[in-house]
Amino acid sequence: MSPSDKQTRTRQTPDYSDPRYWQGTIKMSLSKFFVLSVLHRKPMHGYEVVHAVEQSTNGCCSPSEGTVYPVLNEFEAGGYLSSAAEVVQGRARKVYTLTDKGREAFQVAVEAWLDATDCIVASKLAAEEGQGA
Repeated sequence: MSPSDKQTRTRQTPDYSDPRYWQGTIKMSLSKFFVLSVLHRKPMHGYEVVHAVEQSTNGCCSPSEGTVYPVLNEFEAGGYLSSAAEVVQGRARKVYTLTDKGREAFQVAVEAWLDATDCIVASKLAAEEGQGA
């Protein structure tokens, strides 16, 4: 038995019937989308992005600063954001602004998530019809 076989056998299967599993998966998947979404509205510093994402999703997606800053760095490295040092409320902050490439990526993400949403709604309707038959 190889070491990878051993890891596979000892890995615990998630409880897919636990809503917390799906909520965590959704939060991880949507964090990048919501970072683009809030920055699409206006330039913000990182701490403001964290709170704007939480507010705009009614707490459904509440990424930590430890999640948001690497995403901001990744987007900036990819040319999706630009940043400028500014003093906000007496503190030096890096304010992030979506570039044209970032705005385009946001539009692509919106379409992709709308397609996924359509599939989820269709799956729900099919499941409901199956229950009534």
